[in-house]
Amino acid sequence: MPNGWWYMPPEPVPAQPEWDDDPAWTRPDPMTAAELEAALDRVCEHDEPPGPDEFEDFEPFTAEELAEIREAAADELLAVEAATTGRRGPGQPGSARIFPGQSSSPAAGFGPGMPLDVLPGCAGLAAAADAAAGDDGGFAGVSEAELVGVLCAWDRVEAHAGARKLAAIAELARRNPAPEDSEFTADQVAYALAESRGRAGDLLDLAQTLHTRLPGIVAALDDGTISRYKAEIIAGATALLDPAEARAAEGKVLDRAARLTPGGLRAAIAAAVMEVAPEKARQRREAAAKDARVERWAEDSGNAALMGCELPPDEVRAADQRITAWARELRKAGLEGGMDVLRARAFLDLLLGKDSRPARTRAAAGTATDQALTRAAQGQAPRAPAGRGQAGQGRAARARRRPRQGDRRAARRGSPGG
Repeated sequence: MPNGWWYMPPEPVPAQPEWDDDPAWTRPDPMTAAELEAALDRVCEHDEPPGPDEFEDFEPFTAEELAEIREAAADELLAVEAATTGRRGPGQPGSARIFPGQSSSPAAGFGPGMPLDVLPGCAGLAAAADAAAGDDGGFAGVSEAELVGVLCAWDRVEAHAGARKLAAIAELARRNPAPEDSEFTADQVAYALAESRGRAGDLLDLAQTLHTRLPGIVAALDDGTISRYKAEIIAGATALLDPAEARAAEGKVLDRAARLTPGGLRAAIAAAVMEVAPEKARQRREAAAKDARVERWAEDSGNAALMGCELPPDEVRAADQRITAWARELRKAGLEGGMDVLRARAFLDLLLGKDSRPARTRAAAGTATDQALTRAAQGQAPRAPAGRGQAGQGRAARARRRPRQGDRRAARRGSPGG
């Protein structure tokens, strides 16, 4: 043939090709939409209705069966909610099921319930999470569910790396058990990591505590189930317990530590310590109270911070109420700012004996300024202006104290000089 295996005519394609020359997919549909709808209606008319015996074996659901159906539907909804909003990772509710569908993105393995979504923290998971970002690192084609899976994977990798770091520090401490050697170990860690001597000592204490007293937390940290911050919370709360008590308290929170927020975990481990060793929990509070202090430091913004630590809870609550009471007085006087700003201003007012209300408000208040500040400093509610009911009660009280006119005349007649 002139063109090899394929024959191509040399003449150009005509401007208006005929039906035989026109490709099939470009031809107009010979049936209009109305005609197609009418044809479908005719087909439906010829359908045979269901026979009378087609559903003769059907029996209505009993009340128990309906209850089971509702319960199953509720469980399904909970599973969907957990899979979309719950904690992700191995053994976590957010990864408990796989949603149907296909994905060709580089992070497909990180979708809910997929293999990489339930893989514990390890070097392999780090390599897979790094590849999921794509060549340009922009996560092209990655869905949000997969992106969250990548985020949680890096969180597990971070915890795993922290566990291995603490394991190396614990091994350094094990090789230098003598007290004089332990001080050298802290210096060695501080120099190697460019950390302060105190921070290096804290790392040593945490590493030794975890590896000698809290094996469950070590395993969870190595898998990436919990973060190092959560491990520090549990280690600090069980510091005064013996190893057996520490493991008992650990066991009461270990199964839910991954799903709890740091605040929730702190409350849970505190309750566990109270249950395991109530006397030592009291000793811990009393020992910490001996470290009560006020700290002051410079903020990165150039402002300053002031904080009280290890104070009596009831007195802190009372002080907080006083700050709020005076902050409301400042807001009522027209001082601008949100409640947080006003509470900070009230905090300084009460400490320094100042009154930050506008000058015109102080002049109008007169001596009431000092009284309001004093009442706020004493934690009392500001004195409200007397309303109609209060004024009536005041007049009634004054009338009870004032003698009636007849009583005054009787008193004058009965007096010696009357």
